[in-house]
This record gives sequence, C-alpha cells and structure tokens, in this order.
Amino acid sequence: MIAVLGATGAIGRHVTAELTARGIDHRALSRPAVDLRRPGSLRPALEGTKQLFLLTPHDPDQAELEANAVDAAVAAGVRRIVKLSGGAPAVGPNGPTSTAVAHWQSEQRIERTGLRFAFLRPSFLMQNLATMPRRAGFLPAPMGHGPVAMIDAADVATAAAAVLQDVDGPDRAWHLTGPAGLTFDEVGHALGVRYLNVPPWLAARALRRGGASDFEVDHALRMAAYFASGADGTPTDDVRRLTGRAARSLRQHLAEKDA
Repeated sequence: MIAVLGATGAIGRHVTAELTARGIDHRALSRPAVDLRRPGSLRPALEGTKQLFLLTPHDPDQAELEANAVDAAVAAGVRRIVKLSGGAPAVGPNGPTSTAVAHWQSEQRIERTGLRFAFLRPSFLMQNLATMPRRAGFLPAPMGHGPVAMIDAADVATAAAAVLQDVDGPDRAWHLTGPAGLTFDEVGHALGVRYLNVPPWLAARALRRGGASDFEVDHALRMAAYFASGADGTPTDDVRRLTGRAARSLRQHLAEKDA
C-alpha cells in the first residue's frame, strides 16, 4: 500500500490517476483528515502503508511540516519515502529560496532515518505558464533570457508512479526536466505572445496587488532570478529512463491542453 500525501494538487492528482491505471493499491491523504500541523493525525493515516509519496505545498514552515510527515512515517513502519523535491540545481544548504533549503533539509532527514528513498527534483512546471498573466499580446515576467528545461506536471507524475512501482529501485535523486532548455522569448513565441522581461520591483508590485503574501513574493522573485540565470536550463534523460518515453515538449503540452 502506498500513501499519497498531496493527492489533490497539479502533480498529486496525476500520481493517483497513474497508480489507479497501473492497478497499484494506494491511499490518498488530504485535509482535513490529515494535517501536517497536527502530527497526531499523521500516524493513523499511514498505518499499514509501505511507501509514502511526500508532496507538500510551498510554505514558510515547510521543513517542519515535512519533518512531521517523515517522523510519522518512521513511527508507522513505512519502509520507503518518495519525495517530490525542488529543482536539482537549487536543492542545497545555500539554495536560492527558503523552500529550496527546506527541501534539502527534508532529504537529509529522510536519509538519516535509514529508510529506502527516492527524490524527484523537477524543473519549472509548464502548468505554471497558465498562471502568468498575459496583457495585450505580451507575457510580462522577470524571468530573464536564460534557458529553462521546463517539464509537464503529467510527466513528473508518470515518473513518480514508475518509481513507486519499482519498489526495489535505487536510493537516489532524479533530475526531471523537459526535452529542451527554452528561453522565455521562445516560450512567448509558442504561446503566440511577445515576452517582456520586466524588472523584479514591477513584478513584486503586481504580485502584491494580486494578494500575494510577502513570503510568496520573495519566493517568486528569488526563483525567477534562479531560472533567469540558466541554472536549470540543461535537460536530462531521467524521464525517459524512468518511464520508457521522452518527456513532452512545450508544444506537445500546449496541444494536449487545448485538445
């Protein structure tokens, strides 16, 4: 039995669908029955499961929340944790955002438990493009001109399902990307608009007007600067290695979305 934490989000819902299609027993965990801020709600939800798919939203307390989940998994007798982590080049003690550091801290905590593990480190999700405003034929964003090896969330989910199904797979991290590094100028062309690289202060003002918290604004701008640097612009073959097929290109993603 696999417990899926974060089963209703952009990736989690695809993971549960993939597991269902493969006939793999799983248990979708979601609020209010399971609350990472209430550790007492976690262990009963994990009883009888052998693997935990660990996915949590960005949060100022992410490290603490994931620590609660990891500790509950150990207490419940879970044997393996498959964690959805941050982009591979970002994860570390000096990551570009507090969440990147939190991902690293969680990975370290999981390894120290002695449990089996796999860490999935996806690049920028193509689905994020749908949340970026377009105005009068322009795509304004502070993403610079560096390449980003963006990936479809569905490919992340398929890779996750494959890792979960391969219970004897290696304890390692996987860097999940799309098939090519794309600049936002190229992204704008694919979307039929013109990309406009805007200064961070202007993006911050727009985010605040939209109701974003200080934490969300800081995270968004730091990640934008990280992607603008081209640090996550080199594609890998890990999706193909895990799933047997190439990751979707941006054009394939857009065609499927519009179908």
